[in-house]
Amino acid sequence: MKLTPLNIVTSGCLVLALLMFFGPDKELPVQKGVNGMLIGLCVLTAIIAFISDLIFRKFIPLLSKLWIVECALIVFTVVLMIILKVTLG
Repeated sequence: MKLTPLNIVTSGCLVLALLMFFGPDKELPVQKGVNGMLIGLCVLTAIIAFISDLIFRKFIPLLSKLWIVECALIVFTVVLMIILKVTLG
């Protein structure tokens, strides 16, 4: 099993989802629905990252190039999310 950036993202999303799911329930009832949506988004992000990692591994056999491509994808996604947040929010 090779360690890749998308594996790290997948693990981080699953850990965050588990922490939100099993965390203390100190929020208001309205926020529980928001937490459920955030947990679902974390799980969905983990699934997408896992599938993307499998696709990249199939087409890019060298580990060093795989790291470069996956890091570029992560940076591109984060920059796109920041641009969307600034323009829409």
